[in-house]
Amino acid sequence: MSALPARSLPEPITWHRHWIVLVRAIALPVGGVLTLAVAPLLPGGIKGVWTQGVLVVGSLVLLSQALRLSRKPPQVEQTPLAQRQGVLRRVTQPVRWIMSLVASGLAALALLSVALSFASKSLQVLLVVTYVIWLFFILLWLVLNSVDWRNDIYVLTHDRIIDQVRFPLLYDQRTEARLDQVQNVRYQQGFWGGILGFGDVTVETAGRTQAVLFQQVPNPMEIQRWIFERIDQLNERRAQEDATKRQDQLTKWFSAYNTLTGRIEIISLPESTRFPRPIHVEWWINTQPTQSYKTWVAYDSVSLAEGQSHPETDPFESTGRRRVHQIIPATSRGDVYLKIWLRLLAPADSGQADEDLATRELTVRVE
Repeated sequence: MSALPARSLPEPITWHRHWIVLVRAIALPVGGVLTLAVAPLLPGGIKGVWTQGVLVVGSLVLLSQALRLSRKPPQVEQTPLAQRQGVLRRVTQPVRWIMSLVASGLAALALLSVALSFASKSLQVLLVVTYVIWLFFILLWLVLNSVDWRNDIYVLTHDRIIDQVRFPLLYDQRTEARLDQVQNVRYQQGFWGGILGFGDVTVETAGRTQAVLFQQVPNPMEIQRWIFERIDQLNERRAQEDATKRQDQLTKWFSAYNTLTGRIEIISLPESTRFPRPIHVEWWINTQPTQSYKTWVAYDSVSLAEGQSHPETDPFESTGRRRVHQIIPATSRGDVYLKIWLRLLAPADSGQADEDLATRELTVRVE
C-alpha cells in the first residue's frame, strides 16, 4: 500500500484595515502639516497674516477635535462589533482626555499668540514659537495615527484565525480561534464600504463568548471565502492524516502477522496425546544469519490470555535459521494451552530493546 502524498501547509495571510481608514485618520494632520509648511512661504513670512489665519482656523479645528475626543464613551452593546468599539473607547478614554486637553491648550496658545501679535510688533516672536510647537504636535499626531492603523493586524493561518488590535503604548488585545471551532462567518458593508470595497468580518466560534473581528478590512467577501477555503483544507488534511494513520496501523498489523508466521513456523504439534505422555513441539525459527534470539514455550492448563504467569520451557538460544524441538510435560488430563515465544536480541551496546514475538494460543488435548 502506497502512502498518501503529503501536502505543504498554506502560507499565512495577513490583512490590515483598508487604506481609506488610514486616509481618514491622517487627513487632518497631513492637511495641518501642509498648511503650516506653506504659510511661511506666503507674503509676510512666518509672522505674516497668513500664518495668523492658519493658526486661527487650526485652533477652531483643534477645538472641534477636543470636543469629539472628550465625549463620553457609549454604552457597550450586544453585537460583537459594538462591544469591541465600546470597550476600545472605554480603555482609551483617559488618553483621549489628555489629547483633548493638549488640543485645547494648543488652540488657546495659538489664539493668544495671534492676539498679542496684533497688540504689539515685538510680541510677534510668539507666533514663531507657536508655529514650531504646532508643527511638532501635528507631526506627532500624524505618526500616532499611522502607527495605530498599522498595529491592527488580522491573520489567517492553516489552522487558526487571529485578530490583534493595539493602541500605541496603551491597549493590546489578541483574539485567536481554531478553524475547527468556526461556526459562522459573516460580513457587512455600509454605503461607502460597498463603493470603496471595505467592511467588517465577524467570525463566530463554538465555546467562545467573544467573536473574532476583522474591522474595516478590504474585500470582506473575499476574506470570508478565504476562511471557508482554509476550513475545507483543514478538514481535507485531517481526513488525509486519519487515512494515513489507518494505513500505518494496517501496515503494522500485516507486518506483525507476517513476522509471526514467517519467523515462527510450526512443524509438528499433536492435536491430542495420551496421559501421561509429554507433548512434543517442533518449529522453525527464520531470522537473519547474524540475528541472535531465544525461543521457548509457555504452557498451562488455563488460558494464556489471562495475563498471568505460566510455566515455561528452558529457553533455546541460537542465531540464524534453526529447527527447535522441546518437550512439554502433561501433568493432568484436559486441555493444555501453548504459546511459542521468540525474543530477538538487540546487538550489545546498541541501546535498542529486545523484541518479543509470539504465536497465537494453541491447544493440545491430553486424554
